[in-house]
Amino acid sequence: MENLTRVLHHPERYSGNPILTGTQDWEKWVIGVNGRSVIHDPDSQHFRMWYGGYLIDEGYPRGILFKVCYAVSPDGVHWRRPELGQVEWGGSRKNNILRWGQNWMRRPNVIEDPKDPDPKRRFKMTYVDILEGKTAIAKGYSEDGIHWRLNADGKPWFRTSHNANLLGWDPHPRQYVLYVRMPGFPDSVGRSTSSDFITWSEPQKVLTPELEEGKHFTGLAAFFYEDLYLGWLWVFYGRRSADAEIVMSRDGIHWQRISPEKFFFPRGEPGSWDDQRILPVAPVVHQDRIWIYYSGENLIHHTLETLKRANSGWEEDGRRMQRAIGLATLRLDGFISLQAEKQAGRLTTKAVTIPGASLFVNADVSGELDVELLDEQGRPIPGYAAVDCIPIRSDSVRHSVRWKDFSSLEDLRGKTVKLRFWLREGHLYSFWFEKQQR
Repeated sequence: MENLTRVLHHPERYSGNPILTGTQDWEKWVIGVNGRSVIHDPDSQHFRMWYGGYLIDEGYPRGILFKVCYAVSPDGVHWRRPELGQVEWGGSRKNNILRWGQNWMRRPNVIEDPKDPDPKRRFKMTYVDILEGKTAIAKGYSEDGIHWRLNADGKPWFRTSHNANLLGWDPHPRQYVLYVRMPGFPDSVGRSTSSDFITWSEPQKVLTPELEEGKHFTGLAAFFYEDLYLGWLWVFYGRRSADAEIVMSRDGIHWQRISPEKFFFPRGEPGSWDDQRILPVAPVVHQDRIWIYYSGENLIHHTLETLKRANSGWEEDGRRMQRAIGLATLRLDGFISLQAEKQAGRLTTKAVTIPGASLFVNADVSGELDVELLDEQGRPIPGYAAVDCIPIRSDSVRHSVRWKDFSSLEDLRGKTVKLRFWLREGHLYSFWFEKQQR
């Protein structure tokens, strides 16, 4: 690689944030999402969200009632609270509260698992409850994502460190995977697996901060992206403030912190609604964008008194003190790019086998991008040299790479080649082979 700079890109916050605030009597300005809380339903073409609410209530363990609510949206921005009729609140069942567990229903993670042969287990949830006087990660099962059988398997996982984020079914080890906060100092992230979603293995540490960093890793919102595992690493300073790093893995076990010195998703500017904590959840890929929902807040101290003040409508210097839900987006494959300035940069890949498809690139080019194919001796293949390439001079997440005499790579099917990219004044995000555009 020559004359190219690796650039870490940050999600772009939606200008109308927060997209969902705790305006209802059963929410009272403190709501949030957990590790896997939002999906896009291809059948209804709606977004679906399961989010948590937090209310001071001395009748519940630790003086707090944790519950889960449900919302839907046609566009991912404007959300509606459907009347579920499951729980009576203030003398009415016209609310979006899900029936909660024995004491709590906290930190929900929801996956849709259509391959499960039992339709009543199509939707699966992990959540936290107080059972037998102890905190536990419990499981719920549902046919529609609304009506849940809670702790239905009767095998809760009792854990003191109960913060857990669900990856879901991993086809490589053929196991469900859950990332949990590990006990000890500093906080770290562990990985647990299950073949049936009922019984889980003892977690093994996979991400631990260095002591000198002064940081705590309290959660990992992991997800699949193409052939990688990616994740938002929740990084806390003490128990007060939090930002998010991006991490990657090839197997879900060995993780690499891509940019430890620079946050991928930092807190908001001072005085904003999310200037104290950012907790992003597993994203939704939709309409060539990566949609990242997150819990954000401006509450400095997490105490019962702080929560009580927030529930009572606390305002300070003209702003609402709250925890709410925000949205940020990123271009497809837009996590990191290779950038070239006016001087042309060059990138040569490792040897790859041509599948007989077309070549596409995701690039934003104000100057010029040319691609050439090299043989095993590193020489340009006739007809596929840089001088034969039709230059790319625009921004698109799916440029089709073409040469003067070739619009696909069918003639090179099965051959081993290297790709060389020549880039001037632009960003290269990704490339791939495909028979049809994705």
